[in-house]
Amino acid sequence: MFELQQLRYFVAVAEMENVGRAARALNLTQSPLSRQIQNLEAQLGLALFHRSKKRLKLTAAGRDLLAEARALLAHGSRLERRARGLAMGSEGLLVVGYVEGAMHAGALARALRSFRRVAPGAELALKGLRSSEQVRQLQARDIDIGFTYSPPAADDGLRSRLVWEEPFRLAFPAERGWTEAPSTDRLRQETFIALPEAVSPTGRRAMIASCEAAGFRPDIRHEAADPLTVLEMVGAGLGLAIIQASLERIKPETVAFVDMPLGAAMTMAIHLVCADDCTPLAETFVSSSAASFDRPRP
Repeated sequence: MFELQQLRYFVAVAEMENVGRAARALNLTQSPLSRQIQNLEAQLGLALFHRSKKRLKLTAAGRDLLAEARALLAHGSRLERRARGLAMGSEGLLVVGYVEGAMHAGALARALRSFRRVAPGAELALKGLRSSEQVRQLQARDIDIGFTYSPPAADDGLRSRLVWEEPFRLAFPAERGWTEAPSTDRLRQETFIALPEAVSPTGRRAMIASCEAAGFRPDIRHEAADPLTVLEMVGAGLGLAIIQASLERIKPETVAFVDMPLGAAMTMAIHLVCADDCTPLAETFVSSSAASFDRPRP
């Protein structure tokens, strides 16, 4: 079986129509190059050149092989570049899992922008997943990067970093015109809209515990799985909602935000998670994201 190097020699001779000039271009002496061409012809069982004293002209078979050889060498070069890119962590497919809060906070977009600057040739696939499912898929290598609400356990074979943290605020119908947190007495009389407990049981318990610490228990009358739907319901006057602060930038005009009452301290954290032995491309994502989140937030 012939080698790619033999094809490179063949293409050089075919293009220059002279073994001596081709040898100089390839930094070889003439005799070894002539032997390589003869060996290639013997292996193929074809005469590739019509030989004269000063020039070599391609035979019909040689012309046909030249086109194929150029295509094969070009593909080999692309494959070599691809392999180098994979090893350097600049190319390949990266699968990123994320929780909804990371998307709404802009933390995911910020990390993706930083990654794109250092690895523009990489392919990306995004998967919206709950934190626990991301941990499972990271361990199974079904995803490469995760954005979760909570860090993985110490013995999960994963490493993580807190990259985002923000408070929750109280969303209310804008027509009420509140400029500060209502009293806990008032909040005891209000109805609330929340994410279903089945969607985030831990988050639901944390929200109720935070409210109780401030002196009231939210009367949850309505539920919606999408935070943007929750805000639309608030704007329609169906109740109040406790929502991550960053959603204020995309809320409907019918909704306004105020701080939660004193004692109701509740924050949303986003952790960037990857395997201890993640791929070079995932490592590039982690390092570029670290630089991004070290800078002041917009």
